[in-house]
Amino acid sequence: MSDSIGEYLRLRLRSKNILNKDAAAYIGLSESAFDKVLKLDDIYPSRLIKLSGLLQENLLEYYHTLEPLKALLEAEKKVQEDSLRLLTDKIELQKQVIDNKEELLMTQRKYIEELETRLKNK
Repeated sequence: MSDSIGEYLRLRLRSKNILNKDAAAYIGLSESAFDKVLKLDDIYPSRLIKLSGLLQENLLEYYHTLEPLKALLEAEKKVQEDSLRLLTDKIELQKQVIDNKEELLMTQRKYIEELETRLKNK
């Protein structure tokens, strides 16, 4: 991402029509101190968490596009997708087993009915 976290934050605040003085008050800073924060390339996570509450969005996601975090998150996502695929395959196999057992039960019921009919006719 080419924008600094400060610039990203400034854009997010503007998109929600939140003034710097309101954001500053929300995290306990003066407006001038907050203006300086917006010029930084790095902002304390505690401030980002508080501002996430104000904006009602996860500002930490800004870092999801930066390496090495991006690679780690993609690897984690792949593991989760692989696990999901494995579980989906297992569910499919279990459905097939259930279908086969239902078919077997139907066949057994028919056979039992046939035997009962033969017994009655004797």
